[in-house]
Amino acid sequence: MLRDVRAGQATWAIPQRLSAKTTYWQGTTGWPRPDQAFEDASTGASLAIEFKPPGHERSEYVRGLGQVITYLEAFEFGVLVVPRFSKDGFEISTYLAKLLGNHIKPQLPLAVLEYQGNPGQLSTRLPLCMRSGTVPQIPKRGTGKRNVFWAYWRDLSQHELYLLLRLIDTGDGTFDSAFRDFWHNYRLQGKTLTWEGKARKPAKSVKYYESERTNSRLSLRHLQLIDSNGHLTQAGYDLLRHGNIYGSDSMSFKLLLGHQILTVGRHIELIFWVEDMQRELPRERKVSSQEFLSALDEELEKAGVIGSAPKGKAKATFIRDEPKLWNKLGLLKMHNKKSYFFPYEGFRFDWRSCVEMVNYK
Repeated sequence: MLRDVRAGQATWAIPQRLSAKTTYWQGTTGWPRPDQAFEDASTGASLAIEFKPPGHERSEYVRGLGQVITYLEAFEFGVLVVPRFSKDGFEISTYLAKLLGNHIKPQLPLAVLEYQGNPGQLSTRLPLCMRSGTVPQIPKRGTGKRNVFWAYWRDLSQHELYLLLRLIDTGDGTFDSAFRDFWHNYRLQGKTLTWEGKARKPAKSVKYYESERTNSRLSLRHLQLIDSNGHLTQAGYDLLRHGNIYGSDSMSFKLLLGHQILTVGRHIELIFWVEDMQRELPRERKVSSQEFLSALDEELEKAGVIGSAPKGKAKATFIRDEPKLWNKLGLLKMHNKKSYFFPYEGFRFDWRSCVEMVNYK
């Protein structure tokens, strides 16, 4: 869909609003949260997408229509992607397009796209129309922050994450208060643990407090473990309860955390993208890990998945910490004892482990 929009070939879109400068965006982290989202910073347009997989009853697809309508509170446009037929053979895409186009509100800025078999081959059943009334503003982004579709993660280990969840629960119920406790009583004292369960070196200075607090908050927020007010969500309580029962050093806790990172945090989408892209990159772009990561960045930017790299950025490439996290979760195979990068190839994913984590409940 994004490729067609950027090429001016999306029959369902409005080129004056969604132009060649449209990019992929994670959208909002709260509720309601679309499956995917696009934005065009040049026009101010925003688009929310609700995707429904095949094999469901009619009622599931009707609910999808209700979901995509709620996205219009924060997005200018909405698109519902459904199969042509429901489980019982009913032509559900035609029904929804007719219902929306004739009976709900003709000027509602929603489109209905259908697929048969392959969701990558879409047909337009109902194109977008211009919104009548006030166009909502795109939800604001934090200044100076990189915005991508996958969850932000930096230095937290599974032990430190569990400790933060526990401090939120036993404290006043907010992340900021819990992080102050975490920082002063654990992080500065060298009482936190790495992924391997070894004592982490104490923080060097209090000047790192704000950056570590921001990094940790973003990780918990993007995984929907805390809400916008820093309170534990149901998913946060579930992960905390799992840690209380099995321990943060258990494989069960690690699997549940990995499930949240891959699914809610959308890292599995990034892994699929990297797997496909590394096959297409020329051999000379995979001679070293740094060259390989730079090539991935260029392809991400070319596809509209990330914006242009900011000047004076703190790290050489956008994708840097993500492979480190995948390695800690056991999702990468090792080239040798020190490296998971395979020269002239890229990364080798342990797909058995990926599938186990995605399906873990």
